[in-house]
Formats: sequence, C-alpha cells, structure tokens
Amino acid sequence: MKSNKIPRRTNTKKNKHSELQAAGERFLPWMEDTIINYEHLHRYGFAKEFVEGKKVLDLACGEGYGSAILAEKAEEVIGIDINEVVIKHACTKYVKDNLKFMKSSMTEVAIEENKLFDVIICFEALEHIEEQNKAIAEVKRLLKDGGVFIVSMPNKYIYSDLSNCKNPWHKKELYFDEFKGLLKSNFNHAVFYGQKVFPASNIFPILGVAGNAQELAIEKKECGFSFVSLDRKDATYFIAVASNKPMKATISSSYLVDISESLLRKNAVAENVRSELEAIHNELEATRCELKAIHNSNGWKVLSGYYKFRDKIFPPGSRRRVYAKKLFGILIRIKNMLLRG
Repeated sequence: MKSNKIPRRTNTKKNKHSELQAAGERFLPWMEDTIINYEHLHRYGFAKEFVEGKKVLDLACGEGYGSAILAEKAEEVIGIDINEVVIKHACTKYVKDNLKFMKSSMTEVAIEENKLFDVIICFEALEHIEEQNKAIAEVKRLLKDGGVFIVSMPNKYIYSDLSNCKNPWHKKELYFDEFKGLLKSNFNHAVFYGQKVFPASNIFPILGVAGNAQELAIEKKECGFSFVSLDRKDATYFIAVASNKPMKATISSSYLVDISESLLRKNAVAENVRSELEAIHNELEATRCELKAIHNSNGWKVLSGYYKFRDKIFPPGSRRRVYAKKLFGILIRIKNMLLRG
C-alpha cells in the first residue's frame, strides 16, 4: 500500500535568534522533531571521538552545529557548504579560533592544498548528489595518508523501499552492498555501523562500577515481549569509518541518552490522547447502540407515525401549522386553568 507520508526534516520553525530558514532537508538545532535531533547529534558525538588534536574537514556542514561540536576536541575544523546563507549564519553563530566556515561544493572543494586533513566528515550528504565518486575523489585528495573518512547515508531499503516514500531531495540512495562497495573500492580498510533510534532502557553505573557493555534486543509479539537476536536490528542509516591504513581500536557500539526524556514524554502525551480518543469512541458507540434500540422500539414507531401524520395534515411552514400550534397552545392553557381551579 502506498504511503502518503511527507519526507521528514521539513517540520521546523524559525529560531527567534536567527533569520535562517529550513530548506529541503537542512537540519536546524532548534527543530522540534526529537528523533531527527537524536540522529544528527549522535553522529557528530560519535565522530567527536576520532578528532582530538586533528585537522578536520566537515563536508556539507549546513547550519554549522556539527562543526562546532567537533571543534571542541579538534585542533582545527573547516566546515564547507554550497549554500552561502548557511555559511554566513555559521560564521556569525559559531565563533571559535579553531573553527572556520567557507562556501564550497563537496565535489569541487575550494581548497587547493592536498593531503591536508586527518579526518573528513560527510554526514547525510552523498545521497543528495549523483556524482558520489567525484566527491569521494575529493576526499581522497584532501585526506592525509592514513587519515580517516567518516561518512553516513540512509539505508535505501529501510528509508525508501519499506516506507514506499520517495524523498524529493535525495538523488542517489544506496543499499548496503552498494555503500560497502563504494567505500571498499576507495579505501583499504572500512568499519561499518548501523544507526537507528530505538525505544530503550539504560542500565548504567552510578558509583564507579566498571564492567563490559551489554546489549539486548526485544520484540513485541502476540504473547508479549521476548528476547531476540541482535542481528534482527535494522539500520535506518549506514555509517562507515574508512582509511587506507589499518585502524586502531574503533568504537564497538555507541549510545546517545536523552536525559530530558523528550521522546518518552512525547509518547506519553500521545498515549494519553489515544486513550482519551478511545474512551470518546466507546461512548459514541454506546450512544449509537442506545439510539438504535430506541428506533427499534414500539413506542418510537408509534411516535414516528404520529409525526408523519401531523406533518401530512399540517405541513411545516403552512398556515394550517401556525393555526394548529396556536390552538394547541390555547388548549394547554385551558387545561392548566381547569387543573388549578
């Protein structure tokens, strides 16, 4: 069945401190879509662990929030975007000595020097262009020998095929085999991750208790929840960390925890609304059943016959109807007088 849903990332509002407007799929930190915030912030939080003391290039940096996150640890960060408006915004909003923004296409980066960066980031951008190999060629030109390229892209199967929804801003989405092939054909080594926002429970150390991380997965079935294999987890987005040199220890798994519980609170409100709507629906059904019983009763049939007879003898809006109404009123008053006397 075809879905009528509109691609996400358009539901936002203008920030009172900025004239920057949402356009296409651009993420803005003040967007009210909680899941979108989780997805974007988690990616940059993940990448932040690779950039300490490094020179970093952030391709298609957009509003600049991600470049600013990386600049908290990196030696230097340059964010580029093809949109001049967002670059001007980023230069004004994110002012740091080690952070710079410039207008440029990621298929023809306006930096002449080669082998300049230790880490290059490209999050949710390759799917917006047809010339993906050209963008990767620019990455290889600008990345130092042994440098690290961190890139993400939607999983075409989950994002588009299963939802049966075409994102109008995406030019070329990839399946995992295609995404893996793109990275493997350009880099000697690559580690692949999947990303998806799941409902979760977090058990965490409070008093410095140390131990190995544990990951569990459950699935709701007719008989209730049951534990299932982690292989059952489908990724909405692919993330790859690629390099031409063997990489040291990489992150095994990464979790982003929203301590404001915004998504859970939203879900709780939605559940309350659903419960109220269900109660209203049940009341309407009960009222409908009562009306049906009344309509099927002998008393209603007699009364209905009387009304039909009355309307036939005294049609609504006719003089006979007016005179009959007046006569009926006089008779009522006479009856009341006799009862009082």
